[in-house]
Amino acid sequence: MSRRIIYCYFPDGVNSLFIDGKRYTRAQFERAKAREKRRDKQGRFLSV
Repeated sequence: MSRRIIYCYFPDGVNSLFIDGKRYTRAQFERAKAREKRRDKQGRFLSV
C-alpha cells in the first residue's frame, strides 16, 4: 500500500525515515514534501 508523503510527518529525534521503499533524511523529506504539494489530481506536477 502506498503512503503519500504529504500526510506523513518527521518525528523529532530521528535521523532518517523510511517511506514507500525510500529512506529520507530531514532535508530530503522536506524537499519531497514540498514537491508533493505541487501535484494535481492525476499525479502530474503543476507549473508554478
